[in-house]
Amino acid sequence: MRKTPNAELVAYVEQAILPRYATFDAAHREDHARTVIAQSLSLAQIINDSPRYVNDDGMKTLVDIDMAYAIAAYHDTGLVEGRDTHHIVSARIIRADKTLLKWFTPEQIEIMADAAEDHRASSKRPPRTIYGRIVAE
Repeated sequence: MRKTPNAELVAYVEQAILPRYATFDAAHREDHARTVIAQSLSLAQIINDSPRYVNDDGMKTLVDIDMAYAIAAYHDTGLVEGRDTHHIVSARIIRADKTLLKWFTPEQIEIMADAAEDHRASSKRPPRTIYGRIVAE
């Protein structure tokens, strides 16, 4: 399994997604997104390298590095419509971005959208997937 995200995906995010953070509040600018990306990739690698992470079926949990990267990059893009529902709007932005189909299946995009919805610290339920747990951390 790769340890770094797909270079084309990174180029797309750098050009089309990260610049969106320039208009957000000071705590959610591009440096915040880059920090979340770095931490998410680090957590994904720890999970992939550790024998501790096993699914209920006894199979090893493996985190797709490209998915972890994209989720982290998009997680706060919904701030474009305000803070209160930004997690839901971020998920909608992920689902609507047809360019993501170059790298992900519709099923993967849905998991990514769910993770964006689940990242909010004030959520009343735990994240649904490992990806939601990663970006919430």
